[in-house]
Amino acid sequence: MVPSEPPTLLLVMPVFNEQASVRKVVLEWFHEVENWTEDFVFLAVNDGSTDGTRAILNRLRETLGPRFEILNQDNRGHGQSCLAGYRVAVERDIPYIFQIDSDGQCDPQFFFRLWRQRDECPVIYGVRKYRDDGWRRVLASFILRCFILILFGRNCADANVPYRLMRTRSIAKYLDRIPESFSLANIGLAILLRGDPNCRHGYVPIRFRERYGGEPSVKLSLFGRKAFELYRDIRSMLDRSEK
Repeated sequence: MVPSEPPTLLLVMPVFNEQASVRKVVLEWFHEVENWTEDFVFLAVNDGSTDGTRAILNRLRETLGPRFEILNQDNRGHGQSCLAGYRVAVERDIPYIFQIDSDGQCDPQFFFRLWRQRDECPVIYGVRKYRDDGWRRVLASFILRCFILILFGRNCADANVPYRLMRTRSIAKYLDRIPESFSLANIGLAILLRGDPNCRHGYVPIRFRERYGGEPSVKLSLFGRKAFELYRDIRSMLDRSEK
């Protein structure tokens, strides 16, 4: 049962085939956020998982109660799953969104550093200054930043980071500008927000851990193809936004 008054915070976590990690991630994040505010809902967006993820989420709902919700959908990809969660915040008039991933790389100990700055900036990113996931991922993030800056003139510190706190009203107008075919939709949203002169950005250094288990959704061997798709999707999104 959804309370009559909306909570202050919606914690959005897209999930796809993360049975090895999802229980641990949900519990550590639920209890960490609870240390700083009880006025929140944790929304797990189950993106058509085919392993035991859905059953684990259902058991977590029984354990954690009404503040833990599940949105089940057909597989649409990580970015579009994030947008589905963001739209829930818009529909319910929930003031803040905090997004994480379900693989355990997002370290909850840094949450309070973003949360205590929530009145200072509409968007606050956790910038992955300390990383345990290998130099190749560090290089990929650096290349992405250069790619966006050189080709589109937007200096996004860490456009694909899943660790972000956002005011719902500040991002609501951009959600429908991102095409449904845009698989890396969080990058698209970061680019649109960076182009908004009225949207101040905050940055908090965070540690990014190794995965608890499973495999990354985007393998490094596919980055060349993904780069081409990303250019196409960004170009389409910006053209669409200018109309």
